[in-house]
Amino acid sequence: MNTIRFNFDDLCAFFSRYSSRLMVGMISTDGEAPEHVHQPHIIIKRDGVVEREYHTWDEINGDISLEVFPEGKPLSRYTPESLSDPRRPFGMLVDIEKDLHPKEKLQVNPRLCRAGLYFKNGELYSTNQFINARFADVKTGQVCGHAPTKMTNNGGLDVEIPENGYARLQFFNGTEDFVFRSGSDYEVEVANCAKAITGDHFKYFYNIVQPKPEQMWYFAGGERLGLPVAGYIDSLCSVGQSSSAVWAWLMGLLWEDES
Repeated sequence: MNTIRFNFDDLCAFFSRYSSRLMVGMISTDGEAPEHVHQPHIIIKRDGVVEREYHTWDEINGDISLEVFPEGKPLSRYTPESLSDPRRPFGMLVDIEKDLHPKEKLQVNPRLCRAGLYFKNGELYSTNQFINARFADVKTGQVCGHAPTKMTNNGGLDVEIPENGYARLQFFNGTEDFVFRSGSDYEVEVANCAKAITGDHFKYFYNIVQPKPEQMWYFAGGERLGLPVAGYIDSLCSVGQSSSAVWAWLMGLLWEDES
């Protein structure tokens, strides 16, 4: 059995309300200074060799889905086998609603993402664990007293390709699809990067919240595990999740509404 391993990095929002399906939204920061404008990038490797790349909002926009044929294993959440397992529970990703605004009812709108990737198959997990994590107020720098101190900031999804089967990454915007075939293993890097990489960019998750709350939090620092020497980190961009937002399969996104 062959596997497609997806890694999600930089300003990707996981919409995880439903156990049977997942949406990963990519957030636009158009209008910011050039170094803070995020652009999506998807790199697909087959057996370690780059097979296909997709660049910028011109190619990556609207609805994108992964379909497995014949029907693959349903979506599930991976349980780490040991503390040394680099794959950590998916729930360690910071939840903007439950972790950062537990006493407020945020209106998170997935349609405000400029692109959305949809999945119904695979094992879901997170990676890149931090301890002694701190979130602070965007305006005042005040530390958030209720934010989790243990967290991860990357997401992962392992999807099996059935024997003699295939999976299709389908773009509904005219961009050419990609077919993953049995007989090879694939790695897919999905990123939404800016030239400037900083924890301050966590504030852009509030671009999909309307209205914006009075206090907005950003990732201010922490100690990363897995390095030769655990280091103090104050500059990275993160992924996050929303476990409460309601969304539909292939619902159409902001890019389509603007066209």
